[in-house]
Amino acid sequence: MVRNGKIMMYYGDGRGKTALAIGQGIRALGEGFSVVMIQFLDYYESKEFVPLKSLEPNFRVFKFQKGKECPENAAEMKSEVSLAMNFSKKILETGECEVVILDGILDAVAKEALSAEEVAAAMEKRSYYTDIILTGTQDCPALRQYCDYVCHLQTEQETKGEA
Repeated sequence: MVRNGKIMMYYGDGRGKTALAIGQGIRALGEGFSVVMIQFLDYYESKEFVPLKSLEPNFRVFKFQKGKECPENAAEMKSEVSLAMNFSKKILETGECEVVILDGILDAVAKEALSAEEVAAAMEKRSYYTDIILTGTQDCPALRQYCDYVCHLQTEQETKGEA
């Protein structure tokens, strides 16, 4: 059976976009596939990444942020995003894994640290079998045309004190 990769977009101000992407990655591991997750503009130390270390080398996570706080100047932010994007292009072009999660890339586009055209060009060079998952709080209409699935996550109610 020939595997044709899909492109998925998970966006919105609701919680769970990254967790959903990680879940898709773990599901792919169960099918014998490998996963690479590249984080854009993520300055938080989320606990969801701790167990992923035990899944290496089949599920690898890469962060290109220099510090734990968002840089105050646009040039530094663009530099970090550029490093992450160049690495993403390499992963997509070489086809070294079946699932590539570009976590927070939609926010990088929304903050103009990256263009939608550059993301689209990288996605077009992917191997035919590679799934791509794009996440972020902001929708990106320019990238929707490339997506097989678009999911909008929205919080309907938040209970005080729950994390």
